[in-house]
Amino acid sequence: MEIATKMPALLTAMALLTSVNIAVAEPSLWVAADRVARHTCPSVKCGVAGQLMFREGVEVLETKGAWVRVTKPYSASCSGGFSEYVKSGNSACVASNGINNGMFAEWVPTKSLTKDRPADPGEGASGDDVLVKNSDDYPLYRAQFTKATRELIDNGTCTAGDFEEIGGWMASPVKGEGMYFMYCGGMTTANRLYLDVRSGKVSR
Repeated sequence: MEIATKMPALLTAMALLTSVNIAVAEPSLWVAADRVARHTCPSVKCGVAGQLMFREGVEVLETKGAWVRVTKPYSASCSGGFSEYVKSGNSACVASNGINNGMFAEWVPTKSLTKDRPADPGEGASGDDVLVKNSDDYPLYRAQFTKATRELIDNGTCTAGDFEEIGGWMASPVKGEGMYFMYCGGMTTANRLYLDVRSGKVSR
């Protein structure tokens, strides 16, 4: 009943959104490397807040030397003088690390970016490769992704539909380098599988 009573308002809101031409910024540059670290300031000495993946697009908001700023400043979530958002390297909440008044923006080196989007490595994929062609780091670990996928389908843990829905294996920053995850049978923690591309082993 509650959803039904709200439907007219929701439909009106959707109609308004579709009638307004909302400008969405087009990527200025594209990631040409396998991975690009997102730093808290334009220096490799600054902390790393995460990574950009191959063929991911970025909007250039500022240029400083051989670096570009790709986000607006946001909270560094400082606690005890350190940022909880910095994944590796310098996490100190200080100006020399690009963190001012508890805020920082993300910077990436231009040497890893290009004006034209690189060709899709999954284009022309066939067989089981089609199921994993949208995986993170597909060019690096295509063979491992395809092998693990086929084994999971053959033993009944996953279906081809699971991979078609998700698009492939996703990098797991929490588990660390070389670890990728996938969902089979549902989008809950219990349905999450991890693949270690170094050993080829799959675990929950």
